Amino acid sequence: MIVYFTIDFIASESKYFWMYSGAYVRGFLYWVLRKINRILAKELHSSKGLAPFATSPVFKDNNYSIEKIVEGEKYSFTISVFVEEIGEALKEYLTSIDRIPFVGMLNELDGIEVRYIDDFEDEEIRKFRIKFLTPCYFRIPNLDYRFVPLPLPQLLFRSLTRLYEAYVSSLPREYREWLDEWGIAVSGCNIRTEKVLLKKGLWSVGFVGEVNFSIPNDTYNEEFARITSRLLSFGEYSNVGGGRTSGLGKIRVLKYDKTK
Repeated sequence: MIVYFTIDFIASESKYFWMYSGAYVRGFLYWVLRKINRILAKELHSSKGLAPFATSPVFKDNNYSIEKIVEGEKYSFTISVFVEEIGEALKEYLTSIDRIPFVGMLNELDGIEVRYIDDFEDEEIRKFRIKFLTPCYFRIPNLDYRFVPLPLPQLLFRSLTRLYEAYVSSLPREYREWLDEWGIAVSGCNIRTEKVLLKKGLWSVGFVGEVNFSIPNDTYNEEFARITSRLLSFGEYSNVGGGRTSGLGKIRVLKYDKTK
């Protein structure tokens, strides 16, 4: 179960972001969690495991590259929580306030939408397009955590698989082997890299843009195609790759060339 929040606020002052706005959203969430359960917040912050949430940067009219907010204008951000109890606690807090402390000031809370997602579409697909709305990169742990700002299918779906198995359900080991054997291929892309500051002294480089993928005929497997579809649906809420909790790796998916 994912508890998905869309939070709208009206800026009380004009202010530039001195770091990536998703990092502010992450900081806001930890601030709320400390108010709810200080011990839990400390454990999550210090954990080396997969964090049970993802965020978006601040956006306006589907623009995710905002560098400042302007007094009196409306902005939004999203938070996905993978543990229902934490999601319910966040919901209880947000529905009890009318002003939201964010970016060092109190802003008018203009609206909250809460959705519960526990069904991830698993159609049998052969082709799909992913739009990377915010910078995305992947880590390779056995290479001293080398960063890869490229849409490699193996890294992309292994990232989603780890998250899905941690918070939803297990997947066949054979699926990961299929990924490593180039079960999914890149068929075209239009991307560029962007550099973002997540905190003082910590920069990340990721890619944004659109990438087309396909499952070639010689690797096609109905079960694995359905798993891929399910992971894509999950990924629209979980983000993918590194920096998920600071709004990186946010995606939008278009599935096409379905077999049924």
